[in-house]
Parts: sequence; structure tokens; C-alpha cells
Amino acid sequence: MNEDQPMQPVELSAKRLLGEMRDYAAREPVKAVAAAFAAGVMINLLPTRVLVASVTAVGGALLRPALLSLGVIKSLELCCQKPTT
Repeated sequence: MNEDQPMQPVELSAKRLLGEMRDYAAREPVKAVAAAFAAGVMINLLPTRVLVASVTAVGGALLRPALLSLGVIKSLELCCQKPTT
């Protein structure tokens, strides 16, 4: 990363969170390993079909209103343009 540019708030919070996680893992290594293992098991237990179906359903539900609003915006842009001479 370029050191001349100031860090964004998201980068700062991500670095802070990573630092806190490293400190916790150094203080409580057994609990950190247990938490990582539990998170991995939970992710592996979730069926892929359920995740894909959920993402598809949400995407499909949001696609129609998004396309409709974009169409309305574009039609308003075309209607409100000043005629060029």
C-alpha cells in the first residue's frame, strides 16, 4: 500500500480487528483454535444448495425493481433533455 495516501476508515477498522484477533489468539490460543474450528464446521454443515437458492431468490426478487427504476430514470433523462439546435 502506498504510505503517502491516508488510510480509509474501513481499512483502519479492518486492521484494528485483525490486531485484536491476533492479541486474543496470543492470550487464549486454545479458545481461538476452538472458535476457528467451530466456525469451519458450521460453514461446512451449511448445504451449498440452500446458499445458492437463497442468493438466487434474493437476486431475482431485487432484479425486477432495479431494472424498472433504471428504466424510469433513463426515460426521464430522455424526456427532460433540452433539444439541441
